[in-house]
Amino acid sequence: MLDQQTLDKTDGETSHKKTIRVWDLPTRVFHWTLLVLVTVAWVSSEADGVLFNIHVVTGIAVLAMVAFRLVWGVIGSRHALFINFVTSWQKGRDYGEALLAFKPPYHVGHNPLGGWMIIALLATLAFTAFNGLFITEDGFSGPLSGAVSPEISHAMGELHEGVAGFLGFLVGFHVFGVIVHGLMTRENLPRAMWIGDKVVPEGINATSIAKVSWWRVVVAVALSIAAVWSLFP
Repeated sequence: MLDQQTLDKTDGETSHKKTIRVWDLPTRVFHWTLLVLVTVAWVSSEADGVLFNIHVVTGIAVLAMVAFRLVWGVIGSRHALFINFVTSWQKGRDYGEALLAFKPPYHVGHNPLGGWMIIALLATLAFTAFNGLFITEDGFSGPLSGAVSPEISHAMGELHEGVAGFLGFLVGFHVFGVIVHGLMTRENLPRAMWIGDKVVPEGINATSIAKVSWWRVVVAVALSIAAVWSLFP
């Protein structure tokens, strides 16, 4: 894996507030595109006939997006790397206790609880979308429903609805966490994810991420497409 410390820009000014680049463009495009896809999938989930194909295509696109994020979590910029924000349970608990005491420590990227929320969302999204390929429900058959027995396909349909409900809970809790974080720290996380920059507090030794090489984006996109393509015979 590339040495991110060598790729990152240096900036010695830490005595006053400064603006640094935290989120690279691929991470930001992933985040907002996934939001749109999940919204479309939710709205189209009750559609009938040909319109239901929108739900199916959206689900496949969600799978591709999750695959992209998994790759990007290994070869992306500093704060997009899983190693940067997936922490131990102890660190997550310590951060949670500090949060309840209204004294959360500052994190330039995802905080420990936010990091585990990302993992939970990705896992649930992947399971929901993948499961949906095999279901038979209300006269609809998923593109891979023929690969399993009718009984299993029907059961997977019931499971799909249940996990989708849990996904809705996670999304709601994620939004709630962002709002609480913003009220507590006055940090606008949605704005930072939109423009890529953050204004870090005084005394924080933080530097801007390095510019992302185009070949890494190509590799991530190619692997995500290949992963989803391989699912279909």
